[in-house]
Amino acid sequence: MNISRYQLITALGISLLLSSCSSLKVLEPQAPILGAELVAKSQALSESDLQQWLASDPQLDSIPGISLNRVTSSLKARPKKPVVVAIIDSGVDLNHEGFASVFWVNEDEIPNNGIDDDNNGYIDDINGYNFLGETYYEQMEYVRMLARGIGTEEDLEKAKKIHASELEKAQENKSQYKRLYNVAKTAVDTLASVLKTQHFDSEILGAYTPETAYMAQQKAVLSQLFTYVDNAEGLLSELSSGLSYFTERYDYNLNLDLTARDVLGDDPYDFNDRIYGDGDPQIRNEDESHGTHVAGIIQKIAPFAQLMFIRAVPAGDEYDKDVALAIRYAVDNGANIINCSFGKSFSPGAEWVWDALRYAEQNDVLVVHAAGNDGKDLDAPNAKNYPDDDTPEGIEMVSNFISVGALAPSLDQGLVTNYSNYGRSKVDVFAPGDEIYSFMPNNTYEFQGGTSMAAPVVSATAAWLKAYFPKKSAAQIKQILLDSSIRLPLEVVVPGSQLIAPFRGLSKTGGILNLYNALLSAQRR
Repeated sequence: MNISRYQLITALGISLLLSSCSSLKVLEPQAPILGAELVAKSQALSESDLQQWLASDPQLDSIPGISLNRVTSSLKARPKKPVVVAIIDSGVDLNHEGFASVFWVNEDEIPNNGIDDDNNGYIDDINGYNFLGETYYEQMEYVRMLARGIGTEEDLEKAKKIHASELEKAQENKSQYKRLYNVAKTAVDTLASVLKTQHFDSEILGAYTPETAYMAQQKAVLSQLFTYVDNAEGLLSELSSGLSYFTERYDYNLNLDLTARDVLGDDPYDFNDRIYGDGDPQIRNEDESHGTHVAGIIQKIAPFAQLMFIRAVPAGDEYDKDVALAIRYAVDNGANIINCSFGKSFSPGAEWVWDALRYAEQNDVLVVHAAGNDGKDLDAPNAKNYPDDDTPEGIEMVSNFISVGALAPSLDQGLVTNYSNYGRSKVDVFAPGDEIYSFMPNNTYEFQGGTSMAAPVVSATAAWLKAYFPKKSAAQIKQILLDSSIRLPLEVVVPGSQLIAPFRGLSKTGGILNLYNALLSAQRR
């Protein structure tokens, strides 16, 4: 059969069009996981199950993980393109044994020469940047507003009430935890001397018969405290952690006179004052663990991703200027996805952050943000968790922003964590966030929970889509993640309450994130 020149061109054009529309086959085409098919696991999760639960499969394991194990066991192809995930957080323990050559490296910068070799405005930024300098502890934003008189009269009045209430609670709890710790420490040390070990629990304590009234008193004290934590070591650790938390709250976060930022030499409320910080996003002390834990989650799910570290979140509220500049830094240096596991209820520099989100959208970068841990409905009037992607009028301003709520490891009424924020219009999707096992400083590992842990699960899932389907835009990846989420016909306990309501009403999708479904969806589009 003869084909004319024009027919040949047309045929070639159709062939190329079909070729460009067809997607890489990552998985063999199968039916997606549907919520109506899922049942809850009947037995309690073991320690081993908990360590791996975010990778589990809702259909095969009856646990609401993202099906990572199912995906990795049935891959048909390798990633097509390197993906860079920027982590805007506290510092990260870059020396942790769990990291395996996954750092983003600024090839145009010469390490430790004190020169901005690539002329990007930042000196020695090899693996990212540090906008906090040597600082770590910070005030809450509403405390800074009061101290500086920043904000509207209405905002300042609200800030004043919150500060007074929180200061009183922090002082009371600090005193209570200090007293309880001292009482427990005395009892543990006293009883350890007769039990011949510091490592004992209620069973060992119960078998002990005191020989004096004083020892009987110490046993009674500890028996009562063991109803809180059932072993001496764990009890002292819990009480010490509580004391540290409320001491930090009272001494730093709520302290109107704190001036920790002064050593940086910048004005945090002047967006044009941008030359500050340094190129070292490493942790400054072992208590600075948040960023390490978040980075470990992304590394576990998407070990192929290159991680860019941006230290901008202190022990207290982050500054809007730091967040805005961090987003811009990530965009300018090649990030495909930005993880933001932080948030606050006041944002005097919100416009700077909104401009940065628009900048990320213009440059096709996805931004994933934790919905917050206040157990509140973000759709309610005055319920804010910054940064967000809504204008003051409530209109969504960008197409590249995902807000993430936190799931617990149970496909039943306890599916949503009791602390996660939610909202039919303000929260996009839920992902595993409670009891997540990940890296901690000094080559240690720990369970932590929060929407801070759920956000990197979404960021890492997005990294899979960008790696295998590099032509898909940030907006398309967002839509795939949301559309492919598993809709669960469950009624759940509404966070921060005792109410039972349909899970579908707690987010925009009414679904839970699933990597397996997302990859199936992406290769069909």
